[in-house]
Amino acid sequence: MTIDPETLAAYADGELDPISAKRVERAMADDPSLAAEVERHRALTARLRGGFAALDAQPMPAGVEALFARTDNVVAFPTRKPAPKPQRWWGAVAASLVAGLLLGQLVPRSGGELGFEGGTAVAQGKLARALDMQLASTQGADAPVRIGITFRDRAGALCRTFETGTTGGIACAGNGGPWRVQALQGGGQATTTAYAQAGSPMAAVLEQAQAMAAGDPLDAAGEAAALKGR
Repeated sequence: MTIDPETLAAYADGELDPISAKRVERAMADDPSLAAEVERHRALTARLRGGFAALDAQPMPAGVEALFARTDNVVAFPTRKPAPKPQRWWGAVAASLVAGLLLGQLVPRSGGELGFEGGTAVAQGKLARALDMQLASTQGADAPVRIGITFRDRAGALCRTFETGTTGGIACAGNGGPWRVQALQGGGQATTTAYAQAGSPMAAVLEQAQAMAAGDPLDAAGEAAALKGR
């Protein structure tokens, strides 16, 4: 049985658990050189402890003691006041303001593209029609609502990204149910291509869509089939 030097030293110092100690003792019984090594280690440890034990009884050197006794070299730090706890309701107010600004862009005075059902925003008007019928592969460049990608989320709901004006978002729907808006981003320039610049509202929307998606976006045929099956 092979015992490495670290384990042997740990046994000599009494640092092994009972099972490991028994293993070392069996090896020592088979190999007297291991027992001799343990004794050498214990003898060396005893000599070292004996050699340095006298230092504990010696007085501290006068220069060191005087250094510790000085009070003129101690810097008093000012008492730090505890930081005030953040007011969490500010976050809720800020979120409400942002949501209000974005919803204001989607709910014009002459009509509405968003309604509310069960406390959540649902698409209506031209936004709902675009989500229901508009294919990303055939939509016009000047369409008032532009559809981006279509995908399934982890719950199996059909989701689509959309852009209208300077506002983009994600809406998801179950079988035959309304399109519920899951995310809104706004405040940037409208995109006119299939690609969104980093930092633009649609870039943030696409990042959220990627996190929500259970797989790859649907291709043109998959998109058409998913809408037909609603």
